[in-house]
Amino acid sequence: DAYFARTGKLVGPLHGVVMAIKDQYDTYDMRTTSGADAFYANDRPPDDATFVKRLREAGAIMLAKANMGEYAAGGIPGTRSTFGGVNCNAYDTERDPGASSGGSGNSVGANLGTCAMGEETGTSVREPAKNASSVGLAPTRELVSADGMMQRGITTRVGPICRTVRDVAKVLDVYAGYDPKDELTAFSVGRKPEQSYASFARGGRLDGIRIGVVREYMNRELFTVADSESITIIERAIEDLRALGATIIDPGPGGALFQDAFNRYT
Repeated sequence: DAYFARTGKLVGPLHGVVMAIKDQYDTYDMRTTSGADAFYANDRPPDDATFVKRLREAGAIMLAKANMGEYAAGGIPGTRSTFGGVNCNAYDTERDPGASSGGSGNSVGANLGTCAMGEETGTSVREPAKNASSVGLAPTRELVSADGMMQRGITTRVGPICRTVRDVAKVLDVYAGYDPKDELTAFSVGRKPEQSYASFARGGRLDGIRIGVVREYMNRELFTVADSESITIIERAIEDLRALGATIIDPGPGGALFQDAFNRYT
């Protein structure tokens, strides 16, 4: 506010955007616990993770650290931590918020912030985003720096969770790309699009776009009633995509796109 009042300009493309950061990432002004209530001598990092620093420089406000599955645990432990307690779904407290980044998804789903940052190894960005009726993206590992992350590895990806596809793309634009503190990001050099990611996130027709339907995960006989309800929602969305001009490659209920390949190579 002071900068804008003084200059009449925005700090950057994320000016004033309120964000929650998964407690797996370093923030110089807040504790980083990875969800563990351990008596560390000092759990206040001396500096920000690279992506946090880039978000701040773009004008984002780091409002809080988001609760997470302790030490990024998945499965049932992914819903609670000794530091932050039990993590419940913002829409229904008897339901799962989704994997270890559930707190990040909840913060967006409950409208506590504009966007949040999660971490995905398996489905820890996409699942909490889905459970919070939000949008999540798990970028390729080489595109986003893992500097300043507890349990940094070759599959741990820093991903945004927001309410819209365009907002996710705007956040990705700010922090994606090479970081000298993370050697894997060297593979992103020269591979980012010439235009911003956000420029591709626009409404319109889908003429010429081919979309495959992976029915292997949509057999109602193998899942619960709740899963069957989700499949119904997906099938409605498929028809929406078809109406927008997309070419739908769908083997139909009980069909499989990849079974022949599985049989041939396994």
